[in-house]
Amino acid sequence: MTREVVFTGEVPFPGDSDSFDVDERAMLRELRAEDAELAEDWVAELPAARRDTAHHALAALLREQLLPGAVEVFRLPLPRDDASNEAVAHRLGLSSGAVGALRIRWRSREGGSVLVRLNGGTLVTVCSADSPFGLYRVHGPVLFDDGAAPVELERPGQLIDVLRPGTEADDRRGLRNELADSARNLALSRATVRRGAAAVALRATALGTTGLLPTLAFRHSASEVTLELDALTVEGHNTHPCGKVRGGFSAVDSTRYTAESGRVVELRFAAVRRGFVRSTPDESGRSVGELLAEHFPALAAGTRRELLQRGADPSDYLLIPVHPWQAREVVPREYSAELSSGALLLLDEPRLPCRPTLSVRTLVTDRPGRHGRRLTVKTALDVLLTSARRTIAPESTRDGPVVGTLLRKLFAADRVLSSGAGVVPDLAGIAFEPSEGGSASPGRRRGLSALLREDPADSLHEDEQAVTAAALLALSPVSGEPLLVELVDTVALRDRVTRAEVARWFLRDYAESLLAATLPLLSCYGIAVEAHLQNTLVVVRRSRPARLLLRDFAGVRVHSGRLRAAGHEVPTTRPGVTTTEDPAVLRAKMCHATLQANLAEVVSLLQRSCALPGAVAWRIVREAVSAVAARVGQRGGAALAADLAALSAPELPQKALATMRLRPDEGDVYLPQPNPMSGPLPEWDSVQAEGLSGPPS
Repeated sequence: MTREVVFTGEVPFPGDSDSFDVDERAMLRELRAEDAELAEDWVAELPAARRDTAHHALAALLREQLLPGAVEVFRLPLPRDDASNEAVAHRLGLSSGAVGALRIRWRSREGGSVLVRLNGGTLVTVCSADSPFGLYRVHGPVLFDDGAAPVELERPGQLIDVLRPGTEADDRRGLRNELADSARNLALSRATVRRGAAAVALRATALGTTGLLPTLAFRHSASEVTLELDALTVEGHNTHPCGKVRGGFSAVDSTRYTAESGRVVELRFAAVRRGFVRSTPDESGRSVGELLAEHFPALAAGTRRELLQRGADPSDYLLIPVHPWQAREVVPREYSAELSSGALLLLDEPRLPCRPTLSVRTLVTDRPGRHGRRLTVKTALDVLLTSARRTIAPESTRDGPVVGTLLRKLFAADRVLSSGAGVVPDLAGIAFEPSEGGSASPGRRRGLSALLREDPADSLHEDEQAVTAAALLALSPVSGEPLLVELVDTVALRDRVTRAEVARWFLRDYAESLLAATLPLLSCYGIAVEAHLQNTLVVVRRSRPARLLLRDFAGVRVHSGRLRAAGHEVPTTRPGVTTTEDPAVLRAKMCHATLQANLAEVVSLLQRSCALPGAVAWRIVREAVSAVAARVGQRGGAALAADLAALSAPELPQKALATMRLRPDEGDVYLPQPNPMSGPLPEWDSVQAEGLSGPPS
């Protein structure tokens, strides 16, 4: 194995940390041809992006117990001098150089260290190992010590090479390549966002504003504010080891089609003969194309004109919005027969200018239509983003609008659900339906589909902004703090209270809103939604969370028995995929998305930045669970009691994303992780007595 090393400041390691591998050199050439200044910024960001990706990957492997050697988690007294280094090194079986390299981290970080005994050496790093749900955070450096010369593993590929394949079933080569891709794209995202952040900071100075939301809101609509916040959100998935992988995109594609680029993306359209398409219209019977035509008459006119010019009868065809990358890379390959026969026409003239959201393949129209509203378009995009190629199953285009209609009715009728949240439903769906049915390739079955959704801004009142929850963690160019911390500080200054006190209020409001939606859905209706940070929007009013909006229900799980008992028919068409008779499957989906992939990140940020102790924060979350359960009351019945018992268990199931990537044929894999809410849930009366509700919003 080739070892590449860096200087840590305490132990001099020989080597060249600025060398590029083949793929990095190719990306650098592409970027220099496209944007020379951005290319140099990318080079500057690359070393930290490699290192952070390696740390993120090691944290995932630790959490999921995928390391091939014996793992030891320990705490040590601080080595005070070189002699102490020698003693600690002897005790742990490490070289004194490795202990010296880690000493600065022991000095500055609370937490423990991890040793992994491998054949030929020891992997050692400093990390916080007592985080909720096993969410290790590696503070680094990550060293491989063979007893003589410690080497810092600064690239994710080095980490995978040291660990070696665990079993023949593991796809470690694939993981290695995807981690490298993720690191390259993380560096590009950081470089791009840094440029955008500088422009926002200048805007704030010119306006004399002291907060990010007021800066963005000046002469901008609520839709534009949400999109600009997405453009400032640099980091990828909070727990997936390949959080920024973009398999299939070139470097230029990443500069054109991602949220951080801030560019307008022109969606194209495929006109598909009616016999080759499955359409799920909206409640008024309008297809995706008809809805778009209703809002954008110029689009309808251009479509009709081109179809007539090509000798086609417009009434014989339905429109499917197509991402320009998909139109370029996938449509000619997968649908060549239909293109030749005229069953599918890839149109040239009609284009729909849109802005990409964090999910890349979901976009919001750049301008409002003739009714003053924007629309959201979810497109099929055969690019690997985190753990999946983002095509859309035809079944999802049918289920999405039906599930959205059901959820909208449930939230309108249920006072607990509507008390803290609303939904942004899918309106209509459409998909190519191949004549060969099940024999078609996945790319062909899923590569030409779309869903049309409302714009979240349609649900806002005056003086409200919708913030993608992932953007709460983004650094504000105005204050230099994460946006969530900036909001906390704004309230603290206005109300003349401490940052820690406002952090408690914020968490209480946020947790109650999120749980008021997800817990009754789970217990009363048997529905588990993927309410992770990207699918959750925080409606902010006067710098506080007023309520939440939930969107994108493709990953929903439905317990048919619970839903039918509540008087509703099952809205999905895929038994065993979206429907289940096992409540444990339902709880696993809810626990991972709502607790680990959402609340745990908010808690962690408030703990790090706002002096809110973790034990206090999780007590607030437990009290929110109890408060929502009390409001649901008897109608939750035995299902609610069973769900509450599961939520207070010592361990909760969490999705094992690294395992799923290494063993892609196994489907969803969940592993038990320590539950920070373990123990009897408090009675709501005692919660009220504590006076934790805070001041009125």
